[in-house]
Amino acid sequence: MNPLSLRLSAIIVPLLVASLLQAGPASADDDAPPSGYPSWAEVQQAQGNEAAASAEVDRINQLLAGLQQKSGELGAAAIKAGTEYAKAHDALQHQQAVTQKLAEASQQAKAKADSLKKATSSLVVKAYESGGFDPGPWSLANAAIAPDNIQNFALLNKVLDRTAKLHDDALSASQASAAATAQEQAARDVLAQLDSDAAAKAQAAESARRAAEDSVAATDGQRKTMVAQLASLTSTSAAVAQKYQDGQVALAAYQAAQEAKREAAQRKAEADALAAANQRAAQQQAVQPPISSGGGSSGGLVGGGGGGGGNVVNDPAGARQYASSRLAAYGWGQDQMQCLSQLWTQESSWMTDATNPSSGAYGVAQALPPDKYYSAGSDWLSNYRTQIDWGLGYIRDRYGSPCNAWQHEMGFNWY
Repeated sequence: MNPLSLRLSAIIVPLLVASLLQAGPASADDDAPPSGYPSWAEVQQAQGNEAAASAEVDRINQLLAGLQQKSGELGAAAIKAGTEYAKAHDALQHQQAVTQKLAEASQQAKAKADSLKKATSSLVVKAYESGGFDPGPWSLANAAIAPDNIQNFALLNKVLDRTAKLHDDALSASQASAAATAQEQAARDVLAQLDSDAAAKAQAAESARRAAEDSVAATDGQRKTMVAQLASLTSTSAAVAQKYQDGQVALAAYQAAQEAKREAAQRKAEADALAAANQRAAQQQAVQPPISSGGGSSGGLVGGGGGGGGNVVNDPAGARQYASSRLAAYGWGQDQMQCLSQLWTQESSWMTDATNPSSGAYGVAQALPPDKYYSAGSDWLSNYRTQIDWGLGYIRDRYGSPCNAWQHEMGFNWY
């Protein structure tokens, strides 16, 4: 319980007690404890739900961080793939320029071959026209027999030599054209494949990057939803805890009022008994002769005594006041007094001689066995101060504080 709630409790509880006492005799409803407030188990459940939601938010944040890192890596991979595709595309364009030149060279070689063929045919025609001989199969025989045709025969040899050379040149040009065409086609095929592979890689990388971004967006949406749910659970947990504290304040007021009624009834009963005893004594004295000083036994009440010596002092209000004054000596503030009051009210009603008939526990702090009190003083049987000093030490050593001891008491019905 926080200090503000305890300060409010210190103000509210006496007011509630006073209002209950001023209301006169309690009805059946007045004697019923307050209800409608959440239990400590319900408070713990609400806090557990809040803790579970907080853990889920942490898990999603870690998942989101991993996805964001993966998205960054995929983005870098997409950029790299895009760069490689750009290089492959540039290489393709460069090779296209090269193949264009090869195509032009091929065309030139073809044109040269065609030109050489034409030139060969032209030389044959010109030789025939200038020499006036028949290039048929009988021309060489005639030329060999006729001396006048020797000059034409020499010219024919030159024409044949020139024709053979032109034919060889035309053949070389044709082969060069075919080789250039083959190289052009091979280069186009290789670069087309490289360009296609690079484009596929770039597309795959871009798809992976977009998928990662979509995953990041979806997870971030889930995170926002969980954060909103956590905020709602936190608010609910705080509300349940506040209602529980209100219930504890009401319960303390109820218990204090019940204790005050019990004490008032006990004092009235004792006063009535004393008055009745005095009345009976007066009546006996009126009808009996005086008792001689030499004999008889005393008819007075015997005071309660014990191993500690002296009469037992039952003073719940005084015991509470003493316990409150001793809290600081054990390192606690007054915020622990409400828990201590509820604890020992439930255990002993702050009565010095309170005895548990089942277990034999004794006193304000219900020590078991009772002689444990002896470590705090030999008058433990009749002195609530000695019992309280021992009980506060026991709570400090075992639970750390009265509120921790009270929580254990609520859970197990003992401390």
